[in-house]
Amino acid sequence: MVSQETELKLAVTPRTFAKLAHDPLFGAPQGTPEHLLAVYFDTARHALWRRGMALRLRRERGGWVQTLKGGGSVEAGLHRRAELTHRVRAATPDLGLLGEDDLGKRAVRAVRGTPLAPAFRVEVERDTRSVTPAPGVTIEVSFDRGTILAGKSRAPVCEIEFELKRGPASSLFELALAIAARYPVRLEHRSKAERGYELAGVVRPAPVRGRLGVIRRNMSASEAFRAVCITCLNHLQANQPGVIRGEDPEYLHQARVALRRLRSALDAFAPLAPPEMFELRVKAVRRLTRALGPARDWDVFTAQTLAPVAQQFPGHRGLMALERASQRLREAANRAARRALASRREQALLLELGGWLAAAPWCAAGSDKAQLAWQAPVREHATQVLERGHRRALKRGRAVGSASLPRLHRLRIAVKKLRYAGGFFGPLFARARAKPMLDALNELQDLLGAINDGACAPGLIEAASAAARGPLRPQARAIIGHWNAALLADRRRALKHAWKVFRRCERFWR
Repeated sequence: MVSQETELKLAVTPRTFAKLAHDPLFGAPQGTPEHLLAVYFDTARHALWRRGMALRLRRERGGWVQTLKGGGSVEAGLHRRAELTHRVRAATPDLGLLGEDDLGKRAVRAVRGTPLAPAFRVEVERDTRSVTPAPGVTIEVSFDRGTILAGKSRAPVCEIEFELKRGPASSLFELALAIAARYPVRLEHRSKAERGYELAGVVRPAPVRGRLGVIRRNMSASEAFRAVCITCLNHLQANQPGVIRGEDPEYLHQARVALRRLRSALDAFAPLAPPEMFELRVKAVRRLTRALGPARDWDVFTAQTLAPVAQQFPGHRGLMALERASQRLREAANRAARRALASRREQALLLELGGWLAAAPWCAAGSDKAQLAWQAPVREHATQVLERGHRRALKRGRAVGSASLPRLHRLRIAVKKLRYAGGFFGPLFARARAKPMLDALNELQDLLGAINDGACAPGLIEAASAAARGPLRPQARAIIGHWNAALLADRRRALKHAWKVFRRCERFWR
């Protein structure tokens, strides 16, 4: 029989793990930890994983248990999965046990008689306890410490897993928040299976792009709001490990995109709720976005402004000195961004937002009229948001050809909000009608973003010049300054045409 698993994971350091294991919040250990060996099986082409399933055999209490997991969802760190469990006689998968349930049938069809072989294994010492943090709530807490092994590759496991046995899903976030208030923890977005397939080379870590079109026509305003926010948080959390490890700068860029979209979603739905319910969360999201901003500015400056200039003047000692100084400042900004995202305050923010979305308190807040608006079809609210955003963009874009850089900055924000709102609400309207304006907004957003990068460049040039060494700094600063000014002028000329295209677009929500 298929059961539903609802769980949340926190990654911790070994030192924090040891402290948490003796925290009175979880009670005394119940016996000695159990050694668990889990072997994950798949075909040579990983047919199960490619279809969103994982099949494992785990040795526990002297026997083998076969578990197939699949389907479900990940919602801001909360994993909901269907699982099909059977006891088996040996450490060999028995697909004959899977035929009676839909999940099992999908697995059998995926395999199609192809032999299964071990893909990787997980060995952990597990200490399991049961806690009741509130009346009517039961949560199973598992302290897992061990290793994932795939061939000669190894990855440590040091995490605390909360599985909901009874009560609302928001209880998992509340318990995690209580821990985060006292210990440094990090929300773990990935399952052990995902980490194992990654270690085995099946899943290649790469920056993850988010999706916008998750709203459906039959959704209420509340359902639409929750769907959009969860998608934004999933986008952020999927890129979080790459940001913290300091890998490809695109991880950081995608994390900032996720935060900007989340803030736009909060802005779009804020009129339906009491101000105090959204204001603090908007400020917190803005704070984290700004903490990641300097690193992104230096990434763009070094890669898109300074590097092309240096290629045109190879061997120029002044430019080489600026490059070295810029790289040092870039690395420092990226370290600060990694610390900010991994900090206790920002990890607590992710947990707080996840719990808030799971509980959905906005539905019962405010006036009767506001509560009815949350339950009404989202299309009516979407039309109001898009119309208001369009008017704001037109107002900010007057005389765009001669607008000052501060005015263009305000226009960029208005266009960005309208673009995100169009992406959120686009599926509610005919695609053919929405596409011209969404394409025009994409072009405008890219151009205004590039102009903003150009406007920020002089400050970065000054900072790099101050940190550089050598007699040719003024000459190098002048070269890159002229180059940036020319790029800025080109982009401003292109903006005039892009703005005309946007103004001619039909308002698809009418």
